[in-house]
Amino acid sequence: MMTSEDLRRVHESGLRVLEETGVIFRHQETADLCAARGLAVDGRRVRMTAEQVEAALATIPQSFALHARNPARDLVFGGENLVVASAAGPAFVLEGTVMRPATDADLVGSIQLAHMAPNVDMIGFPLEPQDIPTAGRYARSVECALTLSDKPLEYAVSTAEHLQTVLDTSRIVHGAGWHERPRAFVVVNTVSPLQFEEDVCLTILEMARRTQPVCVTPCAMGGTTAPVTTAGLLVLQHAETLAGLVLVQLVQPGCPVVYGGTSSRASMVTGDILMGVPEYWATMTATVELARSLRLPCRAGGALTDAHLPDMQAGVESALGLASVIQAGVNFILHGSGIISAFNALSFEKFVIDDETVGMLRAWRSGILVSRESLAVEVIEAVGPGGNFLLQEHTVAHCRDGGRPSFFNRRKRDSWERQGGLDIVEAAGRRVRAMLDSYRAPELDSRISRRLSEYASGHGSVTGME
Repeated sequence: MMTSEDLRRVHESGLRVLEETGVIFRHQETADLCAARGLAVDGRRVRMTAEQVEAALATIPQSFALHARNPARDLVFGGENLVVASAAGPAFVLEGTVMRPATDADLVGSIQLAHMAPNVDMIGFPLEPQDIPTAGRYARSVECALTLSDKPLEYAVSTAEHLQTVLDTSRIVHGAGWHERPRAFVVVNTVSPLQFEEDVCLTILEMARRTQPVCVTPCAMGGTTAPVTTAGLLVLQHAETLAGLVLVQLVQPGCPVVYGGTSSRASMVTGDILMGVPEYWATMTATVELARSLRLPCRAGGALTDAHLPDMQAGVESALGLASVIQAGVNFILHGSGIISAFNALSFEKFVIDDETVGMLRAWRSGILVSRESLAVEVIEAVGPGGNFLLQEHTVAHCRDGGRPSFFNRRKRDSWERQGGLDIVEAAGRRVRAMLDSYRAPELDSRISRRLSEYASGHGSVTGME
């Protein structure tokens, strides 16, 4: 953990980068907007003073509600709330020990699994189905997410076509006034160091104009696209995130945002980003601490690993990655289940292992209830030395406290052997099959379902913003 003095120095260093070096917004309308709001603009390089940044931060809500199509699934970001989203974006699936291209059937199964998973609050874009033409892939993914689950959806937006799909499908599902409440949560990424691509700028502008929540998330690599030192990496990430949040507030003061970061160190041998190393966990913990010091909802971490199989390495790295940010008080975790081989592949078995891990970490995070009833002094006195507590009414009343279903082994060895002696991956495979067998699609108006299907079949509309 960082001290308050360390956090102050990182924050002030980030502000110095924004004032002296600035960022590039590769979108003329965005640069013009910044100039009109009094920021220093040189071409498309924008510099902002500490006072301008602080003024923008003062308008950001400390928490906000995201409204799902099923009101029972609404989520609150900020405060002490924890929202976990499933994996997002891999193009491959691990089947056994073989990594193969993801298919449309995999996409369907992964969303069904995310809908059934007890510790997944939000649907990511679990896969990039390679058997769907690129032109229609995003619209098909959105259709599946909106019809196969009624949990809120995290939209990863990187192109103008993606943005148009978000706007169009939101209108199909929620009607013309869909943007009157926060309904479409988008995640955008910077291009480190210190750049925002044209389509990312456009997405920020259009979503902020509709007061929809934007999560700004750099994914800098220490040693290649950011300084190799963890402190320097944090300064760069902090500056980029702040720049995005300021832009949102320039468009629409009070628009909900999430302070994001998923940066890590690059291997100085291969150049690959490292997701299962202590430097990543320290960076993510500090990301949460920086956001909380500014009283901002924050995103960090995930069940990420450099392992290529759901083995012990994957379990250790994913659990420590999740635990570091959950203990620090993170509000939003993307890639909360299923990712393997850094960001490259989805494992269905690891999906349910990670989901179980999140459940255990939620229970750990809830702490110990201390009350007269739970302290049980009277019960201890009644039993006395040498007695037992098994038949006490207190034991009967509380024996199921904290109990939760689990496919992890909790039996002695002989009982485990009689049950088949399954290792964790085999047990997870059975869990996956059982969950998918019991899947039932949530209710959705048939007219909405048909319109979404027609929209996806037509590869969406790219006729301009609504």
